[in-house]
Amino acid sequence: MSLSSSLEASLLDTQLDKSNVLLLGPTGSGKTLLAKTLAQILDVPFSVSDATPLTQAGYVGEDVEVVIQRLLQSCDYDVARAEQGIVFIDEIDKIARKPDSFSMSKDVSGEGVQQGLLRMLEGTIVTVTDKSGHGSSSGNGSNSGGTGSIAQFPPPGLGPMSHIPPLAGVAPSGSGALRRGNPLSGAFGPGNGMPGNGLGGNGNGSGSGGKGDVYQVDTSNILFILSGAFVGLDRLIMERVAKASIGFGNPVRRVGDTSTPVDLQAMNVPPVSFPSTSSATESEAAPFNPLDYTEPSDLIKFGLIPEFIGRLPVITSVGALSKDALVRVLVEPKNALVRQYEALLGLSGAQLHITRPALLTIAQQAIEKQTGARGLRRIMENLLLEPMFDCPGTSIRYVVVDSEVAAFKKRPLYFSKIQEADVEAAIWDDDRRNGSQPISSSPEERARAQQQGAVTG
Repeated sequence: MSLSSSLEASLLDTQLDKSNVLLLGPTGSGKTLLAKTLAQILDVPFSVSDATPLTQAGYVGEDVEVVIQRLLQSCDYDVARAEQGIVFIDEIDKIARKPDSFSMSKDVSGEGVQQGLLRMLEGTIVTVTDKSGHGSSSGNGSNSGGTGSIAQFPPPGLGPMSHIPPLAGVAPSGSGALRRGNPLSGAFGPGNGMPGNGLGGNGNGSGSGGKGDVYQVDTSNILFILSGAFVGLDRLIMERVAKASIGFGNPVRRVGDTSTPVDLQAMNVPPVSFPSTSSATESEAAPFNPLDYTEPSDLIKFGLIPEFIGRLPVITSVGALSKDALVRVLVEPKNALVRQYEALLGLSGAQLHITRPALLTIAQQAIEKQTGARGLRRIMENLLLEPMFDCPGTSIRYVVVDSEVAAFKKRPLYFSKIQEADVEAAIWDDDRRNGSQPISSSPEERARAQQQGAVTG
């Protein structure tokens, strides 16, 4: 046997294990979207769960097995597909261990949840009980608590009720209805209960009181992606890597400063990535992110137990979105905010035009408020609240938002149908005043600009 064939045989016999991921980053930086897009590309089941309502088994709240149940629901209870899916657990920093070690109460929503997730992250058989009636919604019992088929009364072969002889303990009546007394043995089927009252019947349907279907799911090949903002972790990292501001020549850093870059090479801190020669300028312009230098010791100080961190071999981070990235979020996706408000104003017969400087101003406000991409909708709502009420039933056909409108220095500009030239003049004046490339957010002009770029390219 040659060396290559023996090497291939050994590679085929090698068992590959998964590497769970801990994703750090501020709110609105696209952590959930990143994991969801990964699942769509791989075509695997995907579920999103929140770690906040999780509690230790036996206490009020959701057990950790609910994350596997949501994964089963996402793939229509196909166990084989679920065992190759992705589980995304958000807000994992909220289950950090409480710093108060003298508390008399048990930490069931912090350290208890971490301990409950240990075996699931490493790989184990999780038993999930489905009580929603997915597997047996039709019901097989003849009288399963009033949800199955009701036994025929009187049973076939007994004839009319008037021919049934009176029973002991049952008083006869003129209408033939039975009064309270001893039941008819076998008259109501095998359940010996009244039809439809939910008290009798021993059918195995999925109605009230059913045990539900039980699924056994192996989590050995399920990829777990845990994410959180980890507010305050950057300060712990800077306390570890930053040099003390004592002595001549050392930089003086204010307390809590996490944005000023530090000379990590002089402190023997390994870099996150090595810049290439082709993109050296881009790497130098990249903002400093302390979360890129996260170590397990920092997470232990934050409140995660060592056993939990050991099952997360990949620790990575995403930085806050830049101004240009937020502008792209506003205009490029299929469900971009600018397109949504164009459609809303289009229902009133008006066209929305937002200049390039206005988009940059909106993005800068989102950065200052530290809300990320989620804060863009709040700013857009405040900007376009009045136009959405002013346009219906009026002669307004064009709404222009320039940089001063985006900065809330003046009201949005309204134009009628015959003022199309004034609309273009207002857009070009704002672009020239701010020294940016003239661009409009209307669909027609965006398509025209894309066609011109394709021709010139």
